[in-house]
Amino acid sequence: MSKQFDIILASGSPRRFELLTALAVSFRVVVSDAEEGFHLPPALFLTRMPNVSVDIHDHPTVRAWRKGEACARLHPDAVVIAADTIVVLDGMVLNKPRDAADATAMLTRLSGRWHEVYTGMAVFAPDSEPQLLVQRSHVQMLPLTATMIATYIASGEPMDKAGAYGIQGLAGRLVTAVTGSMTNVVGLPLSLLAQALADVGVVCGRTPPQAYASWRHALPVDLLPNASEL
Repeated sequence: MSKQFDIILASGSPRRFELLTALAVSFRVVVSDAEEGFHLPPALFLTRMPNVSVDIHDHPTVRAWRKGEACARLHPDAVVIAADTIVVLDGMVLNKPRDAADATAMLTRLSGRWHEVYTGMAVFAPDSEPQLLVQRSHVQMLPLTATMIATYIASGEPMDKAGAYGIQGLAGRLVTAVTGSMTNVVGLPLSLLAQALADVGVVCGRTPPQAYASWRHALPVDLLPNASEL
């Protein structure tokens, strides 16, 4: 299926684990806490960062680079995949909520509105410059009542999600439309990742459409809205 690379997913996200598994790639997980830092890539890499109109420390590809670079230094012979997803509304980044009150505030702001979701990726491979990538999708949220928000927060689902919602879970009921990549909103855009892996010699066992169909079929409850891309 691919060259004999040691492939590492530098993320503890169950959603990213499921999506990469759906591509039929053999990999292991090595989690880094480097995203919590504030160091920036070298100037040369900064000039190559895809354009996202947020503070450079909030740039999802910069965050992905932090995770991936830390892992790649420890595993220089591996292909390392790192990703980070942010939700942006009115130019403000909505990170994971600190508590239920913060989640309530985020969902209240998102109610009835379109917002942007960006996933930044950094793919490191032996003897190669890292690939620095980003994908953007637009998401429209239903007008949410206070009861809807409280019920969703009580489920516990939003507490570890950027923007306080997980579209692949119960929040699928709260979203009316997605323009762009659905898997980008989940946290790992399949088409962009498959191309990045192909560029370093890793051939996935499934095509992105096949992987998406497999992943979606495996969801416990499929509440996802339609999207213009997988």
